[in-house]
Amino acid sequence: MNLTELATQRLEKWQQQGLMRTPIEFAGPQTPRAQLKDQPSERILLSSSNYLGLATHPEVIDAARSALEEFGTGSGGSRLTTGSTTWHRRIERELANFVGFEDAVLFATGYQANLSVLQTLAHPDLHIFSDSLNHASLIDGIRLATTSGTKKSIYPHCDYTALEQQLAECTARYKLVVSDGVFSMDGDIADLARLREICTHHDAWLLVDDAHGIGTVGKHGIGSTQVHNTRPDILIVTASKALGAEGGFVACSTPVANLLRNQARGYVYSTACSAANCAAISAALEVIQKPLTQQHPVVRLQQRAAALREITGIRVFDGVDSDSVLFDSAHSGSAHSPIIPLPVGAESAAVRLASELADRGFHIPAIRYPTVARGQAILRATAMATLELADITQFAQTLRDLGWRPPTPAKAISPGR
Repeated sequence: MNLTELATQRLEKWQQQGLMRTPIEFAGPQTPRAQLKDQPSERILLSSSNYLGLATHPEVIDAARSALEEFGTGSGGSRLTTGSTTWHRRIERELANFVGFEDAVLFATGYQANLSVLQTLAHPDLHIFSDSLNHASLIDGIRLATTSGTKKSIYPHCDYTALEQQLAECTARYKLVVSDGVFSMDGDIADLARLREICTHHDAWLLVDDAHGIGTVGKHGIGSTQVHNTRPDILIVTASKALGAEGGFVACSTPVANLLRNQARGYVYSTACSAANCAAISAALEVIQKPLTQQHPVVRLQQRAAALREITGIRVFDGVDSDSVLFDSAHSGSAHSPIIPLPVGAESAAVRLASELADRGFHIPAIRYPTVARGQAILRATAMATLELADITQFAQTLRDLGWRPPTPAKAISPGR
């Protein structure tokens, strides 16, 4: 059997399981009404991670255009050869200051950042403890670390009693707890205050991936660490979602940052992102740090996330004892993420519902295995600051017309799924 025959055989099996996916091409930007290739009309977009609408914000575009004209389209090398510009170090300092860390290291993607930091920390005397619903990039990074002798344990999703028991039984010299801040499929938020307390008690380090928390939760969108008023040893965030650009940051102490700059293979051997991208991130941070008003993108996002959650009847575990979701200048910001999972179940049913929604003018693809467990397919709805409340109301009514109903009684999707 040659390679093409093997690929064909595997794809046929994948197709039979209802798991075949094909990229959907957009013919325009990620705006609330998006134009897809070969489609006669626009669709209301309820699945984008352009949460704040900054990918099309004029100040962000102008900053990128200016840097593009000054530095060109590509960086021309890795960060340790010719790929570092004044923009790269500037945005690392700005991001570190925004999230309250001493330093930060920019990688080409969030996936690369997670793999790189875990590969760098890997050691035969290290034991990693990982939430069962962590992002695939953390899972793959941990797998990579185990090739260097690192041990791993997986604790049930947000089950901190189980985590404590695992830590108590661990005899490794170094211990690292790894968790998403905002979980990418369920939209629930880890209890970082408790995780910090547990790690301190058991002399463990804490790494948090807040890819979906940065820009979306907490006052000014500082993230899940602000919601819980705590700080991990390492915080990983992306610029490719709420910040409207590309790249992943590892925020940490300066010694850890310098270790990554010297030993993280994804940093040393990968071409740096463009200066234009860095300038776009910088402008995005400026936008979200402006005074909070009802029209501030973070405030608009949090209000629309609350409306989407309420109108669909989905409650998502947020790790805090607060029901406050609307804007209050004295409040620390919403503790609710913009991700609302709509449970369907069978893969075929989820694909059918997504198709019916598309016919009615909504773009919200089905999320199936391997992204979620087999037989637990969902539609992953996401709010954007640029959505109109009328769009959300129309979406909820369309769901009802198509026969979808929230779980009865309404309950948190996680933990316990």
